[in-house]
Amino acid sequence: MTPYSPSVKSKIRSLLILTLLPMLLYFNSLQGSFQFDDRNLIDRAWIADLEAYQKNVRIDKYENRPVLLGTFALNNALHKNRVFGFHLLNLMLHVFVCVLIFAVVLETQNLIPSLSNDRGPRPLFLALFPALLFSTHPLNTDSVTYISSRSAVLATLFFLLTLFAFLKMFSPGHLKQVWPKRAFYGLLGVAGMYLAIASKLIAVTLPALLGLWFLLFICPGRYPGLATRLFARKMIPFYGAAFLVLASVLLMSGSGILYAPKDQGLELFGRIPYMLVQAKVIIFYYLKMFFVPVNLNVDIGFPFSTFSSDSSVFLAILAIGAIIYLALKTENLWVRGGVLWFFITLLPTSSIVPLNDLAVEHRMYLPMTLGLCLAVSAVFLKTPPPWRLRMMVVLIALFGILTLSRNLVWTDEIRLWQDAVAKNPYSPRTTNNLGKAYYEKGQLELALLQFKKSNENIGKYLARQYNLTDPERYLKRQAGSEVVNEEKTGADRLQIVAELSEPHYNLASVYLDLGNLEQAEKEYRGAIRLNPDYFQAFLGLGSVLARRGQTDRAIESFQKSILKRTSVTGHADYPLARLNIGELLGRSRKFEEAIEELTLAVKGDPSMVLGHYNLGLAYLMSGKLVQAEQALKTCLTLNERFEPALFNLARVTQAKGEWERSTRQFEKFLSVKSEDAGAYFQIGWNHQQAGQWDKAAKNYQKALALKPDFLNARVTLGKMYLKASKNDLARRHLLQALSSNPPPPLAEEISRLLRDLS
Repeated sequence: MTPYSPSVKSKIRSLLILTLLPMLLYFNSLQGSFQFDDRNLIDRAWIADLEAYQKNVRIDKYENRPVLLGTFALNNALHKNRVFGFHLLNLMLHVFVCVLIFAVVLETQNLIPSLSNDRGPRPLFLALFPALLFSTHPLNTDSVTYISSRSAVLATLFFLLTLFAFLKMFSPGHLKQVWPKRAFYGLLGVAGMYLAIASKLIAVTLPALLGLWFLLFICPGRYPGLATRLFARKMIPFYGAAFLVLASVLLMSGSGILYAPKDQGLELFGRIPYMLVQAKVIIFYYLKMFFVPVNLNVDIGFPFSTFSSDSSVFLAILAIGAIIYLALKTENLWVRGGVLWFFITLLPTSSIVPLNDLAVEHRMYLPMTLGLCLAVSAVFLKTPPPWRLRMMVVLIALFGILTLSRNLVWTDEIRLWQDAVAKNPYSPRTTNNLGKAYYEKGQLELALLQFKKSNENIGKYLARQYNLTDPERYLKRQAGSEVVNEEKTGADRLQIVAELSEPHYNLASVYLDLGNLEQAEKEYRGAIRLNPDYFQAFLGLGSVLARRGQTDRAIESFQKSILKRTSVTGHADYPLARLNIGELLGRSRKFEEAIEELTLAVKGDPSMVLGHYNLGLAYLMSGKLVQAEQALKTCLTLNERFEPALFNLARVTQAKGEWERSTRQFEKFLSVKSEDAGAYFQIGWNHQQAGQWDKAAKNYQKALALKPDFLNARVTLGKMYLKASKNDLARRHLLQALSSNPPPPLAEEISRLLRDLS
């Protein structure tokens, strides 16, 4: 231990604080639900479990984030789609990041000669304070509490791990004694580099940050005469560092880092306009939110503006230049390193790679670690010790309260989007997502209101967000299905059209649930008019037509949804559309065609409970009892309490003449549903076929007790009493059946039986 290093006890106390404090602050996030993109995430077949992940995910395709997907697959393998496990892992990763900040700063201090006579608490403060600041800062709630933002946390974790391994390669000691350790840390650095980039491509700046730390903190003490001593033995660690840089370059070049982003930011904004407006984002949002973290928003909706029309863009560029200039001029290495870290790590999202959203909170996660948090801590270090400690406690307490409060917003989807609408009321996306949250809770009237607001906000949104001078004209052109207009062309239409058409689709879904088929059809067609490839809208339109009894047109719409989904997503089929087609064919008694469609549905989605159920029903109705039983059993393995499958499996065994087995199956159905007149009638029928007349009568009577107008039960019971020569009972039940206005053939049969009695 060097003379200036903090004591072991101090380190242990610091680590305990860094572990317990974020766990305390984010404990309420563990009760949160899946939010927004999380729902699409958990439906992906390739993260269903570790086996599916290994089969479908290539670990060399870094742009697809294989490490991130691996953690989701691990969550599912441990407990399928249980949100608690997802949140718990997010929190654990955040704790590890906080600990690594502390460890990296301590290790960096060991390499700075100017601290060799500093025996006070300064080194510990400089390592602990940025980690505490980061662990409590409310700007990180997006990354920690939102499961889909785990990519930022993972990439940051491995980013810092690689830097820590890099620093350990230069730890003081005799070369022969420390060589095995340096080899170990070198390999750890290579692994960390891969893991960081394969978590999220923001880690492409890692080689630059390793070089920055080397020049700022390692060279002055270890290699003052670098040029003349290039081939000295103690340069071996430097060669190791060069190897890490080279390895990272090879990893990036082999992974296709220079890929075309899936976002349409390039077409929406252009490279240079996007980069210029990012200066405004950095100064007037990111830095503002770091120092005053209030009014955080899941949907910031930062407005686009051009350099020529917005003077604040020019002022922001000047401010960034001034900040970097002052940082380079200062003699404080920590401030210099922190400022450069902040701007370099922002480059992947705030430079010439345009993304759809101009500003997103989780983009600040990595830049804050050894960037802003470290620079601010270095400034705090200059204050007198008593004030330094008081200010630290007050700041950490304030940030902790804000984080707890922000987490409460994230735990409930309705509350989250209510908060977003209050802060960004003119965004159709916020009102649309609030409507979806209401819809999923069954609050249809509130959902309807928000979806209407979303449609009303489109014009204002286009004018503000994409700088369109005539949004009304744009909307009219889009409604006329014109692909090209004077202000926006090409792939940008994909992004804007999605934002325009989704509120129509959601509004239609609410109208469909409310039974307003006319308005539902109008809105579905409106969504299709704006986005002719909107396959979900074709599916919804098919449901409207099916409810109207227009079977052929409904099937045609479902078939269109399959074709559109195939062309848009590349998937070979659309199981949900196949399910709907199969149901309609089954209702039309075209059982063979229904079986064909439903077989394709369950092949495309083996977890589709309704698909297996309807397939079993189609087999049953077509007399294929063995296949029917197999399909219904498969359905019940997916949901053992699915009542229709339990009931119809009993019908299958009944059709086979297996009366006792059928009775047991109906009783299993009743154990789930408790009371059901139809089940008691079928059990009575089984007992009657088995010659157990008393048991049959009791079950028929149970059916009639639950449903006095159960015509078949009453007639069957009357016939039983007639055969048993209990004429009075037979006459009473047959007369009650006749008074219920039965169909003419049955009425004639009842009349004949009554004549025989007389």
